[in-house]
Amino acid sequence: MNSNNLISEIFTDIETGKFDRANLILSDNFKTKLLGKEVNKPVYISAYRSLLKGFPDLKLSIQGVNANGMKSTAKLRMSGTNSQTIPALMKGWREIPATHKKIDGLTMDLEIILKENKIEEIRNAGN
Repeated sequence: MNSNNLISEIFTDIETGKFDRANLILSDNFKTKLLGKEVNKPVYISAYRSLLKGFPDLKLSIQGVNANGMKSTAKLRMSGTNSQTIPALMKGWREIPATHKKIDGLTMDLEIILKENKIEEIRNAGN
């Protein structure tokens, strides 16, 4: 699978709640930062599972994927309404009550490192 498809597929799987499939796309050594804390694959998947519960209409759109060898850059655009309580994203954190506010067009510039047809790392492109 080419890097563009792999990157699109992970966020489509997360958006549609197919966390088992998303888990297969991430390497066993996967790492990223969430809210300033480095996390592994299980915590990353769990955080998106919690986010999807709080934003049942969550839409994740990948735009402008630019692959250069094992490194790709892309924009992740998020939208949805926080209509439900968001369970704690990580152990030791508190749940977040529903605000009933809509986000539309929240974007993040991502740098994605691939290895052997798996995503090994996702980081903010500015870091």
